[in-house]
Amino acid sequence: MRPNNFDLIRLLAALQVVYCHTCWHLGITTGIGDPTIAHLIHWFPGVPIFFTISGFLISRSWERSNNWRDYATKRVLRIYPALWVQLAVGILVATSFGVITPTLAASPSFGLWVISQSTFVQVYNPSFMRGFGLGVLNGSLWTIPVELGFYVSLPILYVGFVNRVNRRWADCGLGALALVSFAYWFQLSVYADPTSNWTKLQMVTPLPHLYMFLLGIVLQRNFDRLRPFLENRVVFWLAGFSACMLLLNPWGPATVSSSPIPVLLARFLLAMTVLSFSFSWRSLSEFVLRGNDISYGVYLYHGLAINVLVQLGWKQDPWYLGLVTLVTVICATLSWWLVESPAVSMKSHKTGFDQHPPPASIALDRNLDSNQIAREAA
Repeated sequence: MRPNNFDLIRLLAALQVVYCHTCWHLGITTGIGDPTIAHLIHWFPGVPIFFTISGFLISRSWERSNNWRDYATKRVLRIYPALWVQLAVGILVATSFGVITPTLAASPSFGLWVISQSTFVQVYNPSFMRGFGLGVLNGSLWTIPVELGFYVSLPILYVGFVNRVNRRWADCGLGALALVSFAYWFQLSVYADPTSNWTKLQMVTPLPHLYMFLLGIVLQRNFDRLRPFLENRVVFWLAGFSACMLLLNPWGPATVSSSPIPVLLARFLLAMTVLSFSFSWRSLSEFVLRGNDISYGVYLYHGLAINVLVQLGWKQDPWYLGLVTLVTVICATLSWWLVESPAVSMKSHKTGFDQHPPPASIALDRNLDSNQIAREAA
């Protein structure tokens, strides 16, 4: 499947999130933050794009794993080392502003918070963080428990259902579950009270977002059939997606349309556009990034950068978007070089890719060494 543009697409999706979060929290509405520009950028929501790519690649990773330990090891090494380093950096930043004091650091509440941030309860936000920046150290991390929920549910889906029925019934079942998840997400997004804590709690669980992950799984399982319609066809899929956005206006003026059909169609076309871009101009990602997959670091560090500017009172100036982006990309690059890339190399060693290479036909198509194979499955 290599070369492909998954790394580049994930970076663009992460930068979309940076743009939206920075403009929103810093009140940037002029220049590049102009509402017209912002509306176009909102056409390509970063989080659903992440979830679709994750479903495609993680399901493939599970199918290629030797056992559940192999699969779990790859997931842990990809998520946690960089997450822990980001937490340490965040604590240092908060300490430099006097938010975390030696007395607080010795308290049980601080230890509980560190454990929650280090594991899978990133949504826990104690009162002592309310006075820093946006009131939370890194609010963007709500997707970590969602993604971890996907990682846990995927083997259960495969072992309990997908592997027990034929391919057609399996895909139909996954599609039906995706529709249920979409209906749940749509209900929360359009009709539920957005200020309700119960609504907020539901939105940080996997089920409302599972539909894009499942769509990625179904596309991966049927990629050989879809490949002629996707490879080097991104211009056509982008045109179809753009027509949907212009004619049906599924996102509406602020959030989503009150009708689920155009929204569902837009999500499907977005997923197909993303997948088609992944396999069009296939060397573009390598040309731009040179093998540096910094998207996860961008996701991890932009919230900290925004918090610092909020704490300093630096708002509204469009140049602050450039400052946040620059700082974030620098931190993300260091994270990739010093933390993530070494962890990816460990995946190659620990999961035995050197000893168990892919079938010859696949290996020839990808022309990959073991580290590249491990990174693609991340």
